[in-house]
Amino acid sequence: MNPISNNVALALSFFMCISFFPLLKAMPDITPTCEKTKHKDLCILSFQESYLGRYLPENANPKLLASIIIKIVVNNASDVSRNLKTTVLEGPVPLTPEVRAKYGICDQEVVSAMKELDKVRTAMEMSNRRSEKLNMQAAIANTENCVKELTQVEAQLPDKKQFDEVIVLKEMLENIDDIIKTM
Repeated sequence: MNPISNNVALALSFFMCISFFPLLKAMPDITPTCEKTKHKDLCILSFQESYLGRYLPENANPKLLASIIIKIVVNNASDVSRNLKTTVLEGPVPLTPEVRAKYGICDQEVVSAMKELDKVRTAMEMSNRRSEKLNMQAAIANTENCVKELTQVEAQLPDKKQFDEVIVLKEMLENIDDIIKTM
């Protein structure tokens, strides 16, 4: 390459890097909000691993953080439900009728929890604290029911991964509940 081409390439690279600089901004410190939750490390980790956290202002209030964390948890719940269906219910490993029924119930409970989370988000937008609380309790109860169903057949489960995912989902919901209580 001749010197002019090198300089043009260097300048172009420099301007491209500068144009991406705003995307590299630091995420807001959610530690104070997550410190108020039962599962602090999970709260921080789930927020940091999600692309959704990158779009928050550094001084985001707990209500905005709760809304973003709800979106993160809904995405997680969707993944859990999909894994229950594709890996287990429709997967290659033969299941006993009892285990298949428990997984099916669990999947229904996860889907119900997602619906309740949508209601929580709507209640937050309308500042309806009573509805927030009731729907949040229902979402947690859904995942607790799922855990109970799978615990009954835990020794027969072909893969503990989905069971662990459901437990993490329940803990994430408990974190949202803790955050909502502080608002």
